Amino acid sequence: MDFFQDLKQKLNRGVETAGKQSQRMLKMSSLTFKIKGKKDDIERLISKLGWEVYRAWEPERILEVSDEIQEALKAVHDLQEECTALEKELEDLKSLDIQATTEKVDVGLTPTNDMDLQVSPVRKEQGDQEQVLPTEAVSPSKEVKQRPVAKNELIPVSPVVYICPFCAHQVANEANNCTHCGKRYY
Repeated sequence: MDFFQDLKQKLNRGVETAGKQSQRMLKMSSLTFKIKGKKDDIERLISKLGWEVYRAWEPERILEVSDEIQEALKAVHDLQEECTALEKELEDLKSLDIQATTEKVDVGLTPTNDMDLQVSPVRKEQGDQEQVLPTEAVSPSKEVKQRPVAKNELIPVSPVVYICPFCAHQVANEANNCTHCGKRYY
């Protein structure tokens, strides 16, 4: 019974770690979105500032710094400082993310002979036609003979599951409408 309790505790810690990392990723994407918004605002204000400078310069061909220009310069400066602070916060969060991903969560399972898997290497045979052996997981306790596969022969990698975009039920790969909700899709 202790084995299951230990396993439960270790899995709970793993789930907590995954939850914290996903929260960190959400925070990072939020910060990235805010930084992009601030940079867009800065670009808009700089464009506005350029027109203000041009309007002040145009009548007499002499530039005098007006109150509007001063306000626009201050607004650009303030936004630039906010953007720099957000970028620093994002970098700090990224460095925490790197530290968190290097930590390993030990679930306490040790592989047994049945769980030990080896991957067979891809081999090229000499001759007119290149031969490739498919990559398979093979238990070391059992010998499995592999048949050579021609290079142009397709090897199924994994099954594909087709899902209705409206109700998320599995549908046939050639179907145009869902058997569950009846909606038509393409």
